[in-house]
Amino acid sequence: MKTKVFLGTAVALLAVSVPTAPVFARSKAKNNHHSINKAARSAVHSWVTLTASTDQKIYTPGQPIQVRLKATNTHKRGAFLRFTSGQRFDFSVYPLNKKEAVYTWSASRMFLQALGSLWIKPGQSQNFEAAVGDEMGQLKPGKYRLLARLTNSPRPIVASPIYFEVSNQKVSQSESVSVTAQTDKTTYKVGEPVHIEVVAANLTGKEQRLQFEGGLDCDVVISDESGRPIWTYGANLRFIRALGEVTWQKGETKNYTRTWDGIALPQETVPTTLKSGRYSVQAFLASTPQVKALPIYIQITR
Repeated sequence: MKTKVFLGTAVALLAVSVPTAPVFARSKAKNNHHSINKAARSAVHSWVTLTASTDQKIYTPGQPIQVRLKATNTHKRGAFLRFTSGQRFDFSVYPLNKKEAVYTWSASRMFLQALGSLWIKPGQSQNFEAAVGDEMGQLKPGKYRLLARLTNSPRPIVASPIYFEVSNQKVSQSESVSVTAQTDKTTYKVGEPVHIEVVAANLTGKEQRLQFEGGLDCDVVISDESGRPIWTYGANLRFIRALGEVTWQKGETKNYTRTWDGIALPQETVPTTLKSGRYSVQAFLASTPQVKALPIYIQITR
């Protein structure tokens, strides 16, 4: 299979060493691993981020699922990644809330067993493109989580999970507008603002219209691990109460930006009342019926 170099939701960071020449001395392996762990205090390390995306959010059974990965060097120094084989990336697909993968890209592939490397200049990206096949069986209707990573050594760079759905139902009017959400980071301190970008796209080849009962177009709900909502964008805001219709032209997308100030509602609650843990972020169009994005997850720490 010819691998194309391409991508697209949230991010995991890993510091990688930048040697002066592509020479891998066995005697230095221990020092390199130590320096990677100390990257935050070293000026000779750079940060590489990996993001993943699919070409759609909803698929029909058997429909090709294109996956794009993008590794970006966000530091002012070049990034030198080392690999122990010809493989550069991998990804697995899991049913939502399940720990066992139903598909792994590398499972049916063979790679040259030879050392390799990848150099990414400051501010530049390396892109990869692949597809979810049916080698391990066709994906059944349901919601899925995709985890992608680079296969660099000694510690792979991992992307934040992304989500998609396989549905055997025909697209209805409410489903013809796809809603996706993304946060600016995946981990936050208690009380730190969370910036959320929401995209609503027309999936069909024709004009689509949604009905709204007021001035609130896009809302976001953040819930704790028990599923209890702790913040809603529209909770403390006032909107005009009037019926209205919003139109999406063929291929049109509408973008919304929402920011959570990191404080649980009601507003007088102080940030320290929030507990460390995993929180879900779900965006939706406040139309009738609502059009929801798949939830994404963030970590809040002290």
